[in-house]
Amino acid sequence: MHVLWEPDGTGRGTVVLLHGAMATAATWWRIGPALAGQGWRVYAIDLPGHGDTPRLDGPFSLQRFATLTAERLPERVDLLAGHSLGAVVALLLAAGRLRRVRALVLEDPPDRMPDAWEVPPADRDAALRRVRRLHPRWADEDVANAVDGASAADLAGIGAAVASRPRWNLGRLVTDAAVPIAVLTPPAGTGGALSASRTRLRQLVGANRFIEIDGGHCAHRACPDLWLASVTRFADAVLDE
Repeated sequence: MHVLWEPDGTGRGTVVLLHGAMATAATWWRIGPALAGQGWRVYAIDLPGHGDTPRLDGPFSLQRFATLTAERLPERVDLLAGHSLGAVVALLLAAGRLRRVRALVLEDPPDRMPDAWEVPPADRDAALRRVRRLHPRWADEDVANAVDGASAADLAGIGAAVASRPRWNLGRLVTDAAVPIAVLTPPAGTGGALSASRTRLRQLVGANRFIEIDGGHCAHRACPDLWLASVTRFADAVLDE
């Protein structure tokens, strides 16, 4: 349900990494050790209905989803980083004061829930070939993790969540979080999930913390070094004051 990387040397604090929909904590296989090498104690957890967590049951709500996530986090989080759906959950955790969070990193947060997630092919080799074709810059481990994560997800529960059409307001959540925030997103028009709220988020977090990385929706997979460099600069600026 979670992966833990212990810090090298004297610990600087705690980082928590939240994956996106249809993924697992394994998506952070390069990011986690790299941050631990900088002195952070790093947790990556499976979101509800993903990986080895219990299946989603009962009516879906984002608040319940966030609450279930909060139950498995440390009491204090220095840096909370989320990708896609994980970014929305990170905002809900901080804005709702479900955990003490000092700073947030939002990787391509979506404006809304997509209409559907594609069900992976039953043939794993076919699924691997498809993901590799769509994402030529990903490492083999990222391709395998994407396929295995989608296969392990609670498709019925996630389908019910999609059907419930949950809504959120990124601008309001960023304001309510009231902590330093960095947004990592691909350039406009290159396939990212952030669209309608793009200008508003740039205004709220500041141009120097609205960071464009040409890595598609999953920069931590396509451009891990750029992702790490951007997050490291942000963390050094706001957490080591």
